[in-house]
Amino acid sequence: MTAEDYFMIIGGANYDIRGLARVELEWQSSNPARISMSGGGVARNIAENLARMGEKAVLITAVGADINGEKLIEEISRWGVDITLVRRCLGANTGSYIAFLEKNGDLLLGMSDMEVMENINDHYLLQQEDLITGASLVAVDTNLSSSALKTVGRMQEKGGFPLLLETVSVAKAPRALAVLDRVKILATNREELQEIIPGSLKTFSDRERAGKAVLENGPAILLLKMGPEGLYLHTREGGQQFPALPGELRDATGAGDCLVAVFMAAWRRGLPLETCVKRSLKAARWTLESPGSVSEKIDPALLEEG
Repeated sequence: MTAEDYFMIIGGANYDIRGLARVELEWQSSNPARISMSGGGVARNIAENLARMGEKAVLITAVGADINGEKLIEEISRWGVDITLVRRCLGANTGSYIAFLEKNGDLLLGMSDMEVMENINDHYLLQQEDLITGASLVAVDTNLSSSALKTVGRMQEKGGFPLLLETVSVAKAPRALAVLDRVKILATNREELQEIIPGSLKTFSDRERAGKAVLENGPAILLLKMGPEGLYLHTREGGQQFPALPGELRDATGAGDCLVAVFMAAWRRGLPLETCVKRSLKAARWTLESPGSVSEKIDPALLEEG
């Protein structure tokens, strides 16, 4: 990559509110927990991870004209993320995400309010077309509407830039179909992939079948995040399963976004796919062991390791 290269990240930014249970959860009752709050959101997390690695990241997202929005923008800009295109929206609430975590740190239930993302619409994206098409890689998430995703897809068809798509939830995963034929890299998990390619993903052969189906619809690379089981990679050469690295699970929030960001940066540097995946899994492990959505350990040395 040259000094002029930059990543364009388009999608959600919000405040994460996490409740980590201190006991086995009892439904319909108050449970002792550790409550924490930090910046989050798929696109925001990817942008911060990229910036921590020394990469230039430009973020397109929407926040409310409120104190949470200002705090989000201030925090992300401290890491060098370009916030010029962040849209501040009067009358809207900054996005928020509430995660209920089991005692072991696994996500039990998540709830999100991302209505503010309706402001990243076709019209706004078209205003930024020159900057979007000038990026060395564009990443979008399914917090964007299907119409907005189609707009980015049309830009990709004209501009030819590599496009990465990350699904954000089971409910929003079907939006991927609006742009899948223009996507180079699809990053998803099992539950979300089943909304795009129906069928079991329990066995390696199941995942091979799904991987082939994904590639038939456009993408060249499938990154299937599998939590404790690691990551399944599928390319034209076939599928490969990579185990998760051992370690303590403190908080699962943001680990998948970190994995995607490191993969993006390593892939754009031309590193072998296996190396890209291994460094991504290492960084994801650091995030799982950290109390926030982004690990303090992420730095430029991660991409320079031998």
